[in-house]
Amino acid sequence: MLGWLAASSALDRQSIWIVPNLLGSVFYGRDVLRRSFGWVTMDGLALHFFVSGLIGLAFGLSAGRSRNRLRVALLGIAAGLVWYYFSEALFWRKLGVVARIYGPPRSLLLAHLIYGLILARFPSALASLERHVHGEPVSAPKPLEP
Repeated sequence: MLGWLAASSALDRQSIWIVPNLLGSVFYGRDVLRRSFGWVTMDGLALHFFVSGLIGLAFGLSAGRSRNRLRVALLGIAAGLVWYYFSEALFWRKLGVVARIYGPPRSLLLAHLIYGLILARFPSALASLERHVHGEPVSAPKPLEP
């Protein structure tokens, strides 16, 4: 998600740190907005990782070990969209016009959808991790014939 937002900002000829700086300015106000990396950026990244982790945790609990790929994909997309509208109401509206200038809604929506699609890979990634850690499942031993 942050990779897309950084690339999108670079394509718009803005600083790649603009979205983390906008998130950090939620704590400090609009007066601290700058184009470079600083403490405000660190706070914005921390906020982003914290909220992303909470969303990922909630998704992992709701998706569980579901093997239905369509269901998991739809849950992932829904999680990304819910987070987008939640962040829109909670964070971006607080910043007002500044957020619309530096954080284009289309880029933010696409970033949230990408995040949701990455979340949708959770069950298969979990199964792969379990195979790697625990090894391939061992088949039951064949009974000895007399």
